[in-house]
Amino acid sequence: MNRPTKDDLDKMENDAIAFYEISCCVAPDNFDIIINCKSTNEIWDVLKIFYQGSEEAQDKKLIITLNEFNNFKALPGQSPKYRFKRFNLIIIKLSNDVTVRSNHETNLQLLNGLGRHWTKTKMILQGDRKIHTLSFFKLYGELQAQESTMLKDCAGLGGLLALIA
Repeated sequence: MNRPTKDDLDKMENDAIAFYEISCCVAPDNFDIIINCKSTNEIWDVLKIFYQGSEEAQDKKLIITLNEFNNFKALPGQSPKYRFKRFNLIIIKLSNDVTVRSNHETNLQLLNGLGRHWTKTKMILQGDRKIHTLSFFKLYGELQAQESTMLKDCAGLGGLLALIA
């Protein structure tokens, strides 16, 4: 019978440590799904499917999220803060799916999703070269700064509700 080499012993020790660490991180409610796994690799594969779903399910989630991104529109009467939160959740979902968008593409999509009453603000921001490099959060700051101007323009037209009707 062959005796294990130092490398074999190191691999077994590392596997045991990884097995223990992964097991400790699993919620007690979900521990029963990994209890019969024989290796850390098997635990990892089981947990990945359990939490992320199959590849087909992941593909469907990605398609839905891309559609949400491409079809993003501000809802009538929605505050800029809530609109930003909604769009940011879409960006987070995309980044979780490893779908990275450039700052420029993300910024333009958010601006294009704004209502008609934001046209002047959109033109100002799109005409500025920094729209290419501006972070998503700084764009939100720019929109907040422009909000009072936009609200004044809307008030002169009969208010936001007049634009929606």
